[in-house]
Amino acid sequence: MAKPTEKRVPVFDIPAYPASEASRILNLPVATVKAWCFGQAYRSASGEPKRFQPVIRPADAKGRLLSFANLCELHVLSAIRRRHKVPLPKVRDSVEYVRSQLGADRPLIERDFRTNGIDLFVEHASHLLNVSRKGQEALRGDFELALARIERDRNGTPIRLFPFSRTSAGAEQPKSVVIDPRLSFGRPVLSNVAVPTEVIHDRFRAGDSVGEMAKDYGVDEKEIEEALRFEQRRAA
Repeated sequence: MAKPTEKRVPVFDIPAYPASEASRILNLPVATVKAWCFGQAYRSASGEPKRFQPVIRPADAKGRLLSFANLCELHVLSAIRRRHKVPLPKVRDSVEYVRSQLGADRPLIERDFRTNGIDLFVEHASHLLNVSRKGQEALRGDFELALARIERDRNGTPIRLFPFSRTSAGAEQPKSVVIDPRLSFGRPVLSNVAVPTEVIHDRFRAGDSVGEMAKDYGVDEKEIEEALRFEQRRAA
C-alpha cells in the first residue's frame, strides 16, 4: 500500500528564525518580538498573574521559531512601533479586529491589507488610543512605507522582504539588502548578487575595502556601504 504523501510546507512558512535573530534583522527589541509572537506574562495592579496573548501566530510556537511570513508581519508591525509606541494590548485588539473584518489568518500581509485593512486598523486603533487626525495620517503612511518593502508574487504572496537598513524608516531608504527564504537559508543578502551581508561585514573587518568588494561582486560601492550599515546596526 502506498504511503500517504505528506503535505509540503511552503518555504515561506518554514520555521527558521529564533526571536533573537528576527530582532536583529528587523531592528526590534527582542522582548517586543517575543511578546508579539509568543505572548507575555505580567501581573495586574493587584499582583494577580496574567498573560497577554500573542499578536502574530508563529510558525512553531512550541519550538519558538518564526517563518519568513512571520518576519513580514513583524516588519509591518514595526512600522507603528518605531514612532507611535502603540501598547501591545491595543495592537492585538486592532489586529484581531482587522482579522475578523477581512476574514484572514494573517491580515497584516494579506493582499487586501493595503487597500482597506490599513484604514480598518487605523480606525480601530484611533478609537482605542484617541489618535488625532494628523496621527492617523502618520500611522497610515508608516504602514504604506513598510508594505512597499515587501515583494509579492502574482498571487499576492510575500516572497521577498527588504528590511530597513537605517534607523529612521523612510521612503528614501535603498533596497540593497533583501531577505529571501530561497537564498542563503533566508539570511540577509545583497539584493542584486545574493552575497550574504555577514560575509561583506567579515571581509571589511578583515581589512578589505569597500572598493575592493564592490569590484569583486560587480556592484556599486553604495550597495556595499548599505550592507555594512545593515550589519553594523545589527551588531549594535
